[in-house]
Parts: sequence; C-alpha cells; structure tokens
Amino acid sequence: MRCLIASVLALGLCTTPVLGQDDPAPTQQTVALELFGLANTALDNDDHEAARRFLEAALDLKPAHPAILRGLMITALRAEHAEDAFSALERMAAAGIGFDPSPARDLLQAADAARYAAVVAALESNREPVGQAEVYTRLEGEDGLIEGVAMDIETDRLFLSSVTGREILLVEPFARNEATVFADREDGLWSVFGLAVDDRSRLVWAGSASIDQTPMEEGEAGGTALFAFDLVTGELYRRYEIDGAVQIADFTVRDGAVYASDSQAPRVYVLDSPTGQLEILAEDPRFVSLQGVALARGAVIVADYATGLWRIDLGDGSVSLVRAGTESLIGIDGLRQTRDGRLLAVRNGTVPHQLMAIDLDETGHAVAGTEVLLRAHPDMEADWGEPTLVDPADGRAWLLSNAAWPWFSADDEARPAGGPPAPVILELDLPQR
Repeated sequence: MRCLIASVLALGLCTTPVLGQDDPAPTQQTVALELFGLANTALDNDDHEAARRFLEAALDLKPAHPAILRGLMITALRAEHAEDAFSALERMAAAGIGFDPSPARDLLQAADAARYAAVVAALESNREPVGQAEVYTRLEGEDGLIEGVAMDIETDRLFLSSVTGREILLVEPFARNEATVFADREDGLWSVFGLAVDDRSRLVWAGSASIDQTPMEEGEAGGTALFAFDLVTGELYRRYEIDGAVQIADFTVRDGAVYASDSQAPRVYVLDSPTGQLEILAEDPRFVSLQGVALARGAVIVADYATGLWRIDLGDGSVSLVRAGTESLIGIDGLRQTRDGRLLAVRNGTVPHQLMAIDLDETGHAVAGTEVLLRAHPDMEADWGEPTLVDPADGRAWLLSNAAWPWFSADDEARPAGGPPAPVILELDLPQR
C-alpha cells in the first residue's frame, strides 16, 4: 500500500500486526488498514468524498491518530473543502499534535480568517515548552544506543540499558558523567531495552532481545528473555524465557511480580515471583506493537504504539481498549505508574515529543484527563533523537531524552551526518496532586 503520509509507517497504518494465525479474524488494526487503503485508492481517483468517509471510519477505530488526521487534511485540501480542513486541524490541535497548516493558508484564510488564525495559534501552542527538567547526566563519549533508565532510589545509582553495547550501564551518584558496566553479553544479554529496580527483591530487571541493531558473533544464537541481576553485586540471579516470545522489551515490577510486554508478538507475560516461571497473562490478536507497561486500578495497562492503551483486568483476565480523551494516545513508548496512581507516558510517535501524565477514571476503562509534564526541552528535540523510557520514584522522574535510533538505522541514507549525540538523562519533579 502506498501511504498518504510518511509518518504513517511508524504508527502502524502501513504494517500488519503479528497475529500468529494463518487466517486471523478482523481486528481494529486490520480494518483500519483496509479503510486506509481504500482511502488511498479513492484519493488516487480524485474521489475526495469517498476518501474522507474511509478516513473518518478509520479514525473511529483509532481516535486522534495523527496520520489519519493528516490524511483528512490532505484530502480536504485537494478537494478545496475548507470546512473539512478546519475540522481536521482543530482535531489535531485538541489532540496535542503539532502540524504546519501553511499549505492550506490561502484556502482557509479566504473562508474564515479569524478561525484560521485561532487554529494556527492552537497548533503552535502544542509546540511550546512545558515543564522544567534538569540534566542529571550527559554521557559524553558514550556512542552506543541507550534506550532505558532505572533509578535505585535508596542508593541514587542510575542504571541505563544499551541496545548496541549489549550491556547495562551504571552511573554512580558521585560520578554522574561516567558510566561503568554493570552487566553485559558475558551474562547472556542481547540488546537491552526496559529496566527496573525492585526495592522488595533488590534485583535489577532487564528485558533483552536480539534485533537488527544487536552486534552478534558469528554463529551466535539470538533470542529474548527477562533477566534479573543482584542489585549489589551485579551477578546474574536468573534468566526467564518462554516459548513463542519474540522481543521482551518493556515491563513493570511491583512487590516481586513482573508484567512484561512483547513488542513483536501480541502477548503480555507475568512472572508471579523471582522464583517462578514466565506465563502468558494475555494474548490478543488486537495487539499490534506493545510497548510500556504499568499497573493502575486493578489492571495491567499496556501501551500499544499503533492503537493506544489496553487494559488487562487482573481479576478476570479480560482485555479492553482504554477509551481516550481528546489528547492522542498514539505513539506512546514508555509507560509507568506513580505511587498516587497516575500513568506517566512518553509519547514519541508524533510531534511534539512529550512526557505526560494520564489519569484514568474510577473504572479504569477510560481516560479522565491528561497533563503535559515536559515538552520542547532542548534535549527532547526530534533532530537529536527521541525520548523513550521513564522511571518515577519518590516524587521525581528520570527520562532518557534523546535515544539515538536514527544513527543506527539499517538504511545508510536515513542516518544523520556525524556521530550520535551523547545520551542525556533528565530529572524532573512530579507535580503534587
């Protein structure tokens, strides 16, 4: 399928979900894909009204999806339909999305200059700086791809995961701009993604898998596993694997139990205790690209990069999509819970990149409200990489602000010039509720 917009690919509208079935039943994702394809065909045939209807139907399945909204904008512009263009832009503004409306300026100013000025201001405000954060560490000389962060609040030791180094790095509080190796490939690690420190078990947990960016020895076997290391000595405590897993990358830990997502298979796993075995908590063909995991209101909440937030009830195991508010929940990478029950979400799948707090309603099935905590910080700018994972503790949060994925692209032409930026960890105070 030829995409209307380049960013569609990154957000899951030009990819197919990994279902593990020969003939999967229709899902939210597959139906949206079909509708998007029909919209492309209609637009190629200059049937603008049909393209609009197909895109609106896709938007019902993927509320506030940036690429669909941009598709509606393009369709309205080609049809020279000012009202539809205004509608698309105003929904982008409400969703917290940044967009340059200047291609439609002549059309919309002629239709309603005051309304156009208002939507331009709203879109520009979505890019304005919000919140304050200090640089906790800037690791000059570290040229690997860093992805995850975890803080041991009792000792102020910071742990970082390296995708290309196949290691967990340690930053001591007395030497914040230096990193030493805590664990590495000698412990069996492949690329390392999510990290967590469990105060109860005094273990450092890590999600690890082999991907295209993993430096592998000739003849070395790839795989994926959840790892646990002694927090003090760094010795490997245990490695947890499960049949059918593809990429265990992110997870959350509470009271010794671990809940982990598989970013390349429609599964969420549970480990009841460090002495237990990984089991499947939920497997659902509606999952597309699972990312961060959190616990809230008696459920596991997992971010799907392409569809939003999913809720897995810990009582009956039921799976349902969390009803979004006006703010877009598409493109969420990191997800963690705070002690007071808020969700911290790192959204990097659209502009602007931001860290936001999400409050669920009393049922846990819908978003009650959102609050942007950090946006447009100099070390979160898109040209410098993207924010990925966050770790909250003791009223503060630590955020990896500039994961340098573009510099490690398999496409030589897609790589930026020069070397990757020094990894930056930001520290910010969380607002009191």
